[in-house]
Amino acid sequence: MKESSLPFDRSKHVLYTKNAKKCVMDLLQRNYDEQTTERLWEKIQLQYCEFLKEEPALGGVKMTTSIYDPILIFAWYKVIPVKPALEDVQQDVFNCFMGSFDILGKIFNLNRRLDNRLAGKIFQKTSDIRIKEIGQFPATFRMGFFSFDKENGIVRYNFTQCPNAEFAKRHHMENVLPLMCNCDHLAMQKIHACLIRERTCVTDDCCDYCIVGDRNPLAKEYDLIKSDNGLLLSVIKK
Repeated sequence: MKESSLPFDRSKHVLYTKNAKKCVMDLLQRNYDEQTTERLWEKIQLQYCEFLKEEPALGGVKMTTSIYDPILIFAWYKVIPVKPALEDVQQDVFNCFMGSFDILGKIFNLNRRLDNRLAGKIFQKTSDIRIKEIGQFPATFRMGFFSFDKENGIVRYNFTQCPNAEFAKRHHMENVLPLMCNCDHLAMQKIHACLIRERTCVTDDCCDYCIVGDRNPLAKEYDLIKSDNGLLLSVIKK
């Protein structure tokens, strides 16, 4: 079905990106013949539209990719008849959302002071956007706090609300959420950084972020484990 013909309210929502479509099509073509792929793709498109009927209007936020592309991934998972192990498709989803970090990692290194400070400014700008948007779009990402320790190269912030987590809980698809959340850890690894995240919005009251260069002493104090629900979490070494 042509994207222009998809039945959803475009005054409230936006379409998934070409990257997200490519990701889903690659996954379909890997497991199904051409005819089945086309049939499933149309069902996924319609499921995407069905999901949007009950979703809060977030088409006006600046970073829609982090909200609407995950909905297409959720639609893919709901429609396909045989559910794959999430670890088998994690790299595909990472390439969709954060594949640019592969290139970025060749020139950007959070262990370098200048790069670290630039990252701090980028995270600060993103935080400012989120804070500004929450008044107009109450269902978007809600920032708790942001801080940047220049001396020690530590970025800290948290979300007290994540639209991806809220979507997963509304549709009882928390098991699929790690495909999106775990990309954060993989992306930081690409730029020689460590994401220390002990809590997430799925099971706790916030999603906390502490980002440092992977050679920072703080990074050495934590292990990265996969929890029972599939989320990568940081735990203090015993």
